[in-house]
Amino acid sequence: MSVKLVSTEGLVIFGPDSEWFWMMLQFTALVITFYAIYRQLRVQQLQSLDSAKLLRSQAHYDSLCILQQHWLLLIANESLASIVETGYTTPEALNDVDWVRCSTYMFMQFNAWEYVYYQHADGSTPKELWIGADDYHKMLIHTKPGFTRFWSEFHTSFDDPFHSYVEQEFAKKSGAAKPPEPF
Repeated sequence: MSVKLVSTEGLVIFGPDSEWFWMMLQFTALVITFYAIYRQLRVQQLQSLDSAKLLRSQAHYDSLCILQQHWLLLIANESLASIVETGYTTPEALNDVDWVRCSTYMFMQFNAWEYVYYQHADGSTPKELWIGADDYHKMLIHTKPGFTRFWSEFHTSFDDPFHSYVEQEFAKKSGAAKPPEPF
Protein backbone atom coordinates (compact mmCIF):
# COMPACT_ATOMS: atom_id res chain seq x y z
CA MET A 1 0.00 0.00 0.00
CA SER A 2 1.42 3.33 -0.98
CA VAL A 3 0.57 6.57 0.76
CA LYS A 4 0.29 9.76 -1.25
CA LEU A 5 1.26 12.86 0.64
CA VAL A 6 0.08 15.20 -2.09
CA SER A 7 -2.75 14.28 -4.39
CA THR A 8 -2.64 15.79 -7.84
CA GLU A 9 -5.93 14.25 -8.89
CA GLY A 10 -8.25 16.90 -10.16
CA LEU A 11 -5.46 19.48 -10.29
CA VAL A 12 -6.06 21.86 -13.13
CA ILE A 13 -3.18 24.16 -14.02
CA PHE A 14 -4.55 25.71 -17.17
CA GLY A 15 -8.07 26.38 -18.23
CA PRO A 16 -11.32 26.40 -16.30
CA ASP A 17 -11.10 25.69 -12.56
CA SER A 18 -7.39 26.59 -12.45
CA GLU A 19 -8.04 29.73 -10.36
CA TRP A 20 -7.37 27.98 -7.08
CA PHE A 21 -3.92 26.84 -8.22
CA TRP A 22 -2.93 30.32 -9.39
CA MET A 23 -4.27 31.95 -6.24
CA MET A 24 -2.20 29.60 -4.11
CA LEU A 25 0.86 30.29 -6.26
CA GLN A 26 0.31 34.05 -5.86
CA PHE A 27 -0.18 33.65 -2.13
CA THR A 28 3.07 31.70 -1.86
CA ALA A 29 4.90 34.36 -3.88
CA LEU A 30 3.49 37.10 -1.62
CA VAL A 31 4.51 35.26 1.54
CA ILE A 32 8.05 34.84 0.21
CA THR A 33 8.16 38.51 -0.84
CA PHE A 34 6.90 39.73 2.54
CA TYR A 35 9.43 37.55 4.33
CA ALA A 36 12.25 38.89 2.14
CA ILE A 37 11.15 42.49 2.79
CA TYR A 38 10.93 41.82 6.53
CA ARG A 39 14.45 40.35 6.56
CA GLN A 40 15.82 43.30 4.59
CA LEU A 41 14.17 45.83 6.93
CA ARG A 42 15.50 43.96 9.95
CA VAL A 43 19.04 44.00 8.54
CA GLN A 44 18.73 47.72 7.77
CA GLN A 45 17.48 48.38 11.29
CA LEU A 46 20.48 46.59 12.79
CA GLN A 47 22.85 48.49 10.48
CA SER A 48 21.17 51.75 11.46
CA LEU A 49 21.56 50.99 15.17
CA ASP A 50 25.23 50.13 14.67
CA SER A 51 25.76 53.33 12.69
CA ALA A 52 24.07 55.38 15.40
CA LYS A 53 26.37 53.85 18.04
CA LEU A 54 29.39 54.62 15.91
CA LEU A 55 28.27 58.22 15.36
CA ARG A 56 27.63 58.73 19.08
CA SER A 57 31.05 57.29 19.83
CA GLN A 58 32.66 59.63 17.29
CA ALA A 59 30.74 62.64 18.68
CA HIS A 60 31.91 61.72 22.18
CA TYR A 61 35.51 61.47 21.00
CA ASP A 62 35.25 64.76 19.09
CA SER A 63 33.85 66.48 22.18
CA LEU A 64 36.66 65.17 24.35
CA CYS A 65 39.27 66.32 21.83
CA ILE A 66 37.78 69.79 21.61
CA LEU A 67 37.47 70.10 25.38
CA GLN A 68 41.09 69.04 25.90
CA GLN A 69 42.66 70.93 22.99
CA HIS A 70 43.14 74.19 24.86
CA TRP A 71 44.70 72.38 27.83
CA LEU A 72 47.30 70.90 25.52
CA LEU A 73 48.38 74.43 24.66
CA LEU A 74 49.02 75.19 28.33
CA ILE A 75 50.97 72.00 28.84
CA ALA A 76 53.16 72.74 25.81
CA ASN A 77 53.72 76.44 26.45
CA GLU A 78 54.74 77.60 29.90
CA SER A 79 54.60 81.31 29.05
CA LEU A 80 51.02 80.93 27.78
CA ALA A 81 50.12 79.07 30.97
CA SER A 82 51.48 81.97 33.02
CA ILE A 83 49.58 84.54 30.94
CA VAL A 84 46.34 82.58 31.19
CA GLU A 85 46.66 82.14 34.94
CA THR A 86 47.23 85.89 35.35
CA GLY A 87 44.31 86.59 32.99
CA TYR A 88 42.05 84.29 35.00
CA THR A 89 42.73 86.03 38.30
CA THR A 90 43.76 89.61 37.46
CA PRO A 91 43.05 90.37 33.82
CA GLU A 92 43.78 94.06 34.28
CA ALA A 93 47.42 93.15 35.07
CA LEU A 94 47.98 91.94 31.50
CA ASN A 95 49.30 94.20 28.76
CA ASP A 96 47.36 94.37 25.48
CA VAL A 97 49.36 91.64 23.74
CA ASP A 98 49.07 89.23 26.65
CA TRP A 99 45.36 89.95 26.98
CA VAL A 100 44.94 89.03 23.30
CA ARG A 101 46.67 85.70 23.93
CA CYS A 102 44.64 85.08 27.08
CA SER A 103 41.30 86.09 25.59
CA THR A 104 41.99 83.96 22.51
CA TYR A 105 42.62 81.04 24.82
CA MET A 106 39.36 81.78 26.66
CA PHE A 107 37.58 82.00 23.32
CA MET A 108 38.75 78.46 22.59
CA GLN A 109 37.35 77.38 25.94
CA PHE A 110 33.98 78.97 25.21
CA ASN A 111 33.93 77.42 21.73
CA ALA A 112 34.52 74.00 23.26
CA TRP A 113 31.76 74.61 25.81
CA GLU A 114 29.42 75.76 23.07
CA TYR A 115 30.21 72.69 20.94
CA VAL A 116 29.47 70.31 23.80
CA TYR A 117 26.33 72.33 24.64
CA TYR A 118 24.91 71.71 21.17
CA GLN A 119 26.09 68.10 21.09
CA HIS A 120 24.27 67.55 24.37
CA ALA A 121 21.14 69.27 23.04
CA ASP A 122 21.20 66.90 20.06
CA GLY A 123 21.69 63.88 22.31
CA SER A 124 24.97 63.10 20.54
CA THR A 125 27.17 62.79 23.62
CA PRO A 126 26.66 61.10 26.97
CA LYS A 127 25.04 63.33 29.56
CA GLU A 128 27.93 62.60 31.93
CA LEU A 129 30.34 64.35 29.56
CA TRP A 130 28.02 67.34 29.37
CA ILE A 131 27.58 67.52 33.15
CA GLY A 132 31.33 67.51 33.74
CA ALA A 133 32.13 70.05 31.02
CA ASP A 134 29.26 72.32 32.00
CA ASP A 135 30.16 72.27 35.69
CA TYR A 136 33.81 72.99 34.89
CA HIS A 137 32.97 76.03 32.74
CA LYS A 138 30.43 77.34 35.26
CA MET A 139 33.08 77.01 37.96
CA LEU A 140 35.44 79.11 35.85
CA ILE A 141 32.79 81.82 35.50
CA HIS A 142 32.19 81.92 39.25
CA THR A 143 35.82 81.71 40.40
CA LYS A 144 37.90 83.43 37.71
CA PRO A 145 37.33 87.20 37.30
CA GLY A 146 39.00 87.20 33.90
CA PHE A 147 35.98 85.46 32.40
CA THR A 148 33.79 88.44 33.25
CA ARG A 149 36.10 90.69 31.24
CA PHE A 150 36.25 88.16 28.43
CA TRP A 151 32.47 87.83 28.23
CA SER A 152 31.96 91.59 28.30
CA GLU A 153 34.21 91.90 25.26
CA PHE A 154 33.29 88.79 23.26
CA HIS A 155 29.72 87.82 24.18
CA THR A 156 28.42 89.01 20.80
CA SER A 157 30.45 86.24 19.15
CA PHE A 158 28.02 83.66 20.49
CA ASP A 159 24.42 83.17 19.42
CA ASP A 160 21.34 81.87 21.18
CA PRO A 161 20.48 79.61 22.79
CA PHE A 162 24.07 79.20 24.05
CA HIS A 163 24.48 82.95 24.51
CA SER A 164 21.43 83.17 26.79
CA TYR A 165 22.54 80.08 28.68
CA VAL A 166 25.90 81.69 29.50
CA GLU A 167 24.24 85.05 30.26
CA GLN A 168 22.11 83.31 32.89
CA GLU A 169 25.23 81.89 34.49
CA PHE A 170 26.90 85.30 34.63
CA ALA A 171 23.69 86.73 36.10
CA LYS A 172 23.93 84.18 38.95
CA LYS A 173 27.43 85.39 39.76
CA SER A 174 27.21 87.73 42.74
CA GLY A 175 28.05 91.32 41.92
CA ALA A 176 28.44 90.65 38.22
CA ALA A 177 27.74 93.57 35.96
CA LYS A 178 25.62 92.68 32.99
CA PRO A 179 27.65 92.89 29.78
CA PRO A 180 26.52 95.52 27.28
CA GLU A 181 23.84 94.54 24.80
CA PRO A 182 24.97 93.73 21.25
CA PHE A 183 24.65 96.50 18.70
